[in-house]
Amino acid sequence: MRDYYDVVVVGGGIVGVFATLDLALRGASVLLLERRSICSGTSGKSHGMLHSGARYATTDPKAAVECIRENRILSENAPHCIRDVGGIFVSVRDEEEEYHSELVKSCKRAEIPVEELDVGVLRSLEPYVNREARSAILVPDKVIYARDLAFSVMLLAMARGAGVLEGASLERIAVESGQVVGVEGASPDGVFKIGCRGVINAAGPWCGEVASKAGLNVEVIPAAGVMGVANANLTRHIINRMRPPSDGDIIVPYAAGATIAGTTAKLAEDQDRIEAGEEDVEILLQECGEVVPALRSVGFSRLYASVRPLIAKEGEEAGLREITRSFEVIDHAEEGLRGFVTAVGGKLTTGRLIAEKAVDSISQHVGVPRGSFTERVRLEPPSREEALEIEAMLRAGEVEGPIERLFRDALESIDAERQTALTLPLLYAKRLRR
Repeated sequence: MRDYYDVVVVGGGIVGVFATLDLALRGASVLLLERRSICSGTSGKSHGMLHSGARYATTDPKAAVECIRENRILSENAPHCIRDVGGIFVSVRDEEEEYHSELVKSCKRAEIPVEELDVGVLRSLEPYVNREARSAILVPDKVIYARDLAFSVMLLAMARGAGVLEGASLERIAVESGQVVGVEGASPDGVFKIGCRGVINAAGPWCGEVASKAGLNVEVIPAAGVMGVANANLTRHIINRMRPPSDGDIIVPYAAGATIAGTTAKLAEDQDRIEAGEEDVEILLQECGEVVPALRSVGFSRLYASVRPLIAKEGEEAGLREITRSFEVIDHAEEGLRGFVTAVGGKLTTGRLIAEKAVDSISQHVGVPRGSFTERVRLEPPSREEALEIEAMLRAGEVEGPIERLFRDALESIDAERQTALTLPLLYAKRLRR
């Protein structure tokens, strides 16, 4: 690790890794600081859906437009991280059937491809969907593997000279004469002081904590969401309830033998300790089970939770579901601190775009060009040569324990996508040790 970088990025979620790559592509020296490990927070605990934007088309049109644009970009640039299964909105109640035409019109306004689906065709495509379904539409929702994407981005960023420090707690952002001049913190290797001209705060729900290290206040609404994992494949498509965003309205065929049902929404009292319990199970089984009744019989093998960083608007009061899923990039130069930028809000789907806007904002303070540097960057899966590197690590005994067993099992299976999910983190770890 050097003692100086042009920019330090704080937070190793999808926004942070894309900001790191973006800066490296623009020619800046950049270090990513992550207090745990890459993609261990909100990004790594999503429901696995690459939004088409249809979910927000009627209530949050700005977010809907952002989602469909980024859906297309990521599908083109990172196909090994995405499964194009398609999404179906299904109405099972009178009021949902009435919402049908409004949803179709809103999707068309946002330029989201939408196709009316005959109920008879729906039943042949999705035999486990409620037989009393009233209507359905098809939209381009997709499955996304967030960790595959994050590690692919970081591998390219590291190849372009970016540094990364995991397990790094940020203690202070050093400021002189209203300008960021460095950061201080602690890592497994000890305390560190690093000089820099800029800091991008991409810490998601913890953006407020990071901003406080520079003596600033950033309001973030931490909305906790619980998801349930069922050990069965119940649908071919992503199934959405045909209604405005609410609890328990998404069912995702995430992988072989795994369906994810979500989500709930409640204010998180402690972002680091989210309790998931029987109340969440009841909500998800009741609401998701009304669309796919078999889910109630299968039940959940486990629950998991994440915290969404929602934008807090001064003087605005709204329920968690009514708050926009768009994002905000704050240049704190307007508050008298040059070289400090916060990116907050948004979705996993729009992480690349959020990062691009954050880097554009800080570019004037650190002397790098503005523009779109990640929109057309192709992210590749591990090559055969890289896979051989990992196999050599296994043979040499450099990988031990459960990860070794999982990887050896994957090498003998035909599940290439999940093999990628194991290869990418191991390849990243190998590069990190260098």
